[in-house]
Amino acid sequence: MTPHGVGRAALRATVAVLTAFVLAACAGLPGSSSVQARRPIADAPTAPPANVEFYGPQADSAPVDLVKGFLRANGSVDEDFAVAREYLTTDASRSWAPSGRVAITQGERDFVVTEVSTGRVTLTVTQWAELDGGGHLRQFSTPTHRTVDIGLTQVSGQWRISRLPADFGPYLSVTDFRDRTYAPYTVYLAEKRTHTLVADQQWFPRTGVTAALARAVLRGAPEWMAQREGSMPDFNQVPGGTRLAVDAVPISADGVATVDLTESVRSADANSRTALWAAMMATLNQVPRVHRVAITVGGSRLGASNLPTNPVTPGDVGYNVPATVDNGVMVRVDQSLRWQIDGSTNGPVRTPTRPTLPTMNRNWYLLSSDADGSQIAGISGDRKTLGRWISGGTVYQVPAFGRQLTRPSFNGLDELWLAGLSLSRSGPDREVSSGATVWMMDTTNFVSTTRPQAISVPWLGDSEVLSLKSARDGQRIALVTRAPNGTTKLQLALVIRDANGQATALSNPIDVGQAVSDVVDVAWADDVTLAVITGTGDQPRQVIEVPLSGFVNPMGTVTGATEIVATGRGTGDLYVHTSEPAVQERIGGGWRKMSGVGEVIAPGA
Repeated sequence: MTPHGVGRAALRATVAVLTAFVLAACAGLPGSSSVQARRPIADAPTAPPANVEFYGPQADSAPVDLVKGFLRANGSVDEDFAVAREYLTTDASRSWAPSGRVAITQGERDFVVTEVSTGRVTLTVTQWAELDGGGHLRQFSTPTHRTVDIGLTQVSGQWRISRLPADFGPYLSVTDFRDRTYAPYTVYLAEKRTHTLVADQQWFPRTGVTAALARAVLRGAPEWMAQREGSMPDFNQVPGGTRLAVDAVPISADGVATVDLTESVRSADANSRTALWAAMMATLNQVPRVHRVAITVGGSRLGASNLPTNPVTPGDVGYNVPATVDNGVMVRVDQSLRWQIDGSTNGPVRTPTRPTLPTMNRNWYLLSSDADGSQIAGISGDRKTLGRWISGGTVYQVPAFGRQLTRPSFNGLDELWLAGLSLSRSGPDREVSSGATVWMMDTTNFVSTTRPQAISVPWLGDSEVLSLKSARDGQRIALVTRAPNGTTKLQLALVIRDANGQATALSNPIDVGQAVSDVVDVAWADDVTLAVITGTGDQPRQVIEVPLSGFVNPMGTVTGATEIVATGRGTGDLYVHTSEPAVQERIGGGWRKMSGVGEVIAPGA
């Protein structure tokens, strides 16, 4: 098979997997629900799930039928899987702890239950995704298969399950999981030194959400984001062992959610207490009934630094969620940059929030901007020079430091990030043959004296960085890397900083979007969602929504797509650059060419 043939086969396989899993929403167990695009987290859940009745064991059920009934009853998480526990013996129910891993299937067709001997059956499951114990969902690139033994015994003449594997979690169809049982929310992690809140998407059962969110805040950052000694970010908010005093968070008639904690939280220092208040408010304020949060210990309010009488938002205690301000976007028409406000490109808009934009020649492209548009950065046509424009002035060309430079990326900490291949230390004309470098620049310093600072990223090895985008919070970096064998990965890394807040390294990354392949470019659609372009060679280019924890969502084909630009306001506000050159904008469920526009810049992205 030719290389192009291999590429087309890979894309067809990827699209087939995505399409099959999306269509599985209509084929769940039991199921009669239409396929829907994932709602923005801020809106979830917008309506109660459909009322589906789950039944306990039927009289005189054979072992195979009993196990199948147990698997169906997994779809009800109410009262700690009370219906499913009716299929278990008393001892098996006592030892079954289904609060950890959740296996996600397409429905009953993914189960094969076989009786192998009296009181013993095997269950073979085809699994398409998995929810871990921390609430993070991972969708597989190809389905996995697992076979387990299940033991049964007769109780009063009726078969009951007496033995399950130690790690046996609930098995849910995608319909039961996504549309009826679980919903995604954002758990905010408070970084104590920068006073920034970092979003972490997790899935929770739809019942008892307020208490579940409070427990997630107390649980803290996922393992891959854990603090390294002497470094930032510092997400440690509470002493170990701190938990809810009562496993509930009551909400008063006037919307006050009271989070009463155990005594161990009193040993937290003042900064950690403030961080806890900020994270708890940002997280619980998503619950529709909650208008204010109160943190108490034994009924008395937990004190913290600069804590007002009745704080409502994280800003009241000095923390912020990096905001996406709708100042419009910039468009490039020939050699001019213009503000586009409400679809208009009639020249620059000179207001305090929309600075004058520079004129630039055709040698510059891969443009980006800080949040208010006062700084523009771009890459030269040979991808060897970084140019910077301040307040609409002329370009300053940063002395040569690399080649194959990626589009620069600004964040909310006044930093500019990019990647490429380093020039040899022995001279700017000598180039290293392989291995990528990541750089960061402090945009608050004098432009003529600021140089890119190389960041330690030893795990890159000989891989190339095709795309690098900093999250607005400045704590996370999304990368598309390509290994020497041509394999691409979509990865997420944490920015490691010294005691002065200076970025020094990127943490070992986690892979995201395992269900997509041949990724070309990435952008942050919002704080917990990426948008990517996939496809190689002459094959069609796909635009795909990739939640950091969730199900990927194909958003259609854009011919000749090369880059994706996101404003940070969600997947409805995306732009795709094509090889014409031209720009396609997201309109409803499709794409439309922007007349006369050759490039789009989203401020702050």
